[in-house]
Amino acid sequence: MDGDESATLLLRERENFDTRYAEVKAWDVPESDRYPDGVKYSFQYGEFDGDTVFRYDNFPDHPDAPHHHKHTTDGSVEGVEFDGVAALFRRFKSEVNDHGHDWN
Repeated sequence: MDGDESATLLLRERENFDTRYAEVKAWDVPESDRYPDGVKYSFQYGEFDGDTVFRYDNFPDHPDAPHHHKHTTDGSVEGVEFDGVAALFRRFKSEVNDHGHDWN
């Protein structure tokens, strides 16, 4: 993961649906200014052709974005509450299911 040997994989899942996919990755990382919660994650729901439907991440280098945020289809970025990886994963799966997929 970007050369950080001290990261530990917490979660990695992928589901394919017709023309879309959902991919979840999360790592336990040392607490730092960049990752004060000690976690790095990216939860992507997108089209196989490369378009993003929505994505949650805490990548700290997005200008003017809150630390925990959601990217949307129209390119906007909005802040989200972060109550831990498990809670965010449940929210993500629920939103994927709201798009007509059955991901248990």
